[in-house]
Formats: sequence, structure tokens, C-alpha cells
Amino acid sequence: MLPSLNFAILVDGENAQAKKYMDVLGEVSSKGSIAIKWIYADWTNQANKGWEGVVRETASSPKQQFHISKDAADHALIMDAIELICTNERINAICIVSSDGGFAGLAQRVREKGLHVMAIGQKHTPEHFRNACHNFVYVENLNQDDEEPKDETEENGSALEPLLLKAYWQLVGDGDNVYLGDLGTKIKQLDSAFDSRTYGYASLKKLIKNCSEQLIIDSEQEDRCFVRLAYDEGKIKATPAKGNNFAFLIHNGQEFYFKKGDLLSSAQWKNIKKNQAVSFQRASKQQGKSPCATNVKLV
Repeated sequence: MLPSLNFAILVDGENAQAKKYMDVLGEVSSKGSIAIKWIYADWTNQANKGWEGVVRETASSPKQQFHISKDAADHALIMDAIELICTNERINAICIVSSDGGFAGLAQRVREKGLHVMAIGQKHTPEHFRNACHNFVYVENLNQDDEEPKDETEENGSALEPLLLKAYWQLVGDGDNVYLGDLGTKIKQLDSAFDSRTYGYASLKKLIKNCSEQLIIDSEQEDRCFVRLAYDEGKIKATPAKGNNFAFLIHNGQEFYFKKGDLLSSAQWKNIKKNQAVSFQRASKQQGKSPCATNVKLV
């Protein structure tokens, strides 16, 4: 059983939004308990006045840092974080609240120390910071209702299906089914910023049901849910040449490569003819420019 996470939340108050702080606390508390809430800024600067009521309401500790040098507040946050991970044995997780890519080195240091590192920032946060975290959450996704799906096709949609399939194929064993919880964990390992809320859905299950053409919910129980590849329909492009153990099928005008061993029943190989109808699942590999098919069955 994984240990429970005990967080120190370190906020770049000159970069983060005070109005989102309550949502930040709610997000972190859903992952574990919160032991420390420190917010760094030059509190003599009127631009940071909006934090005053929020700090009192949330019982957070304001950390004063005069602008005696550029990024002084950031440097104070980093030094305190290093001290925490080296001396406070109660803390096993750090949450950095900022969109500043300069915290990437800190996130990497926390990770190397063996602690869980989470960050919350805006969508424009540099990739190297996001990738240094175990879990990066977009502040735009906080406190969202599961309402209308977002139109993320241009920005995110083209990358969604390959990410889901990559995670699935890294997990699948002898059977076809993958536990949904394991799939979610694997996706986060591949992309720390993945969040179903980015696409307008409150859960990975709802996202797969509504957005994925290649994965489907196969078994839905009260406490467990499983995912498998969807089946597509196609036709054999041409009768395999004598001595060949491979062939091509066509689905929606796209060519898929498969071998004799990709048939559910290899005995069907001798029955394959041009325009023969087949069902198949998409494999994780390519053969040249052609994607590969697996679990091919004559229909």
C-alpha cells in the first residue's frame, strides 16, 4: 500500500492568483493531507494586497521577502523547500504553486530526494517544469463542473488518442483488459499534466466513453472498471502472395499491416481473400508508414 502524502504547499504569491487559492487547497487535499501552507511575496507591494484576506481565511503563513534582488521571493521559496525536504521527516510531498519555469530545478531536486512533487500552474507553464513533476495540474481546471465538453481538438485532441493507447499497451498483459485506475496512473507517468478536466470531463472513465475511438469501457462494476481496445471493421486489400505471412487490410481508406500471427485463429490464414471482411484492433507499432493491426478475425 502506498504511503499517504503529507504536503507542504509553497506558493509563489507574486505569480499565482489569490482568487484561485481556495481551489488549490481543495485540489491538494484530495491527494493527501496538508501540513504546511507558505505564501511568498513582498507584502509591502500593493500589487499583492489581494492575498490579505485569503491568507487569514486559510490560516496560511505569509513569507515576507523584500525585492532586494530579482526573483527574491522565488529564491526564498526554493531555499525553504530544500531545507524542508532535508530536515522535516513528516513532509513527503511538496506542491509548488506557480507557472514560473524557474522552479523546474526545484521540482527535479525534490523528486531526486524521493518525495512526491506536485505543481499547480497555468497552461502556459513551460514544459520542462511540468515534466519535472509527478503531477502537474492546470489551474484552469480547478473547481470545474462536468458540463459541456471543451473543444480541445486543435490544441490537445490530436495527442489524446496516442497517449491513451501508449499507456494501454504498456500495461496490457495476456488478456485484453486493463484496470482503469492503473491506466490513469500510467498516463500520469507518461504526461504529468494529463487531466480529464482539460477536455471537459470530471473523470477518465467519462473521457474514454465520450472521446476515445480506440478504447472502450469493457467491464463496469461498482468499485472496479476495466478498459479494452475497441474493434474496427475492414477489408483485406489483396490475397496474400504464396509464401508470405503478412497482408494488408483497409479501414476507412487507411492501410493496416498484419501478420499471420496477428489472426485470432492462425488457421484462418488460408481463407484470406481480397475484399474479405475482417474485424481487428489497432496495435501499438508501425510497419513502415502503415499502422499495425492485431487480433484480426474473418467475419
